Amino acid sequence: MSETLTDEEIAEQLPPEWEYVDDEIVRSYDFDDYLAGVAFASEVGELADEAFHHPTIVIEYDTVEIRFTSHEAGGVTEQDLELAAECDALR
Repeated sequence: MSETLTDEEIAEQLPPEWEYVDDEIVRSYDFDDYLAGVAFASEVGELADEAFHHPTIVIEYDTVEIRFTSHEAGGVTEQDLELAAECDALR
């Protein structure tokens, strides 16, 4: 199991536009329409499934919110930060 990172480590490594909130890292992505957001969420789902590390994904009309945390570790780990950066790369 991965070890959780300290608040300082998270702050240093957190990708731009991501926030650290209540033991999760969170980012919202804006889209021109609903189906573009759904397509992005599907890509994130595939990426996460390959890593066997599944985020919370909330799809609204023109916004998709992604939340990563490592439940088994009890907080944010390196894997969460790596997957956040991979989500950004999909855009």
